[in-house]
Amino acid sequence: MSLRDDYIKKMEARFTELKEKIRELREKADQAETNLELEYYTLVDELQVNLEIANQKLQLLRASSEENWEEFKSEFEAIWDSMHEMIRSITAP
Repeated sequence: MSLRDDYIKKMEARFTELKEKIRELREKADQAETNLELEYYTLVDELQVNLEIANQKLQLLRASSEENWEEFKSEFEAIWDSMHEMIRSITAP
């Protein structure tokens, strides 16, 4: 298995984890006090949009050749880092 294939497999597992985290955050938003509810929903919706963008980048990464996959990897990781920062901001005490 190539480095690219290993990376894709790892990112697919992370996608599964992130989808679960977004589901948990949506449930938390459902239970939040009214003044926090809108903020949670806004951030969760933004996470969902970014997840779709990251998924598109992952699809490009899957379709890329061994020679140019690094380009898509850096784009994917930038979006991924942004989503993790958003999750930290939502879940920070």
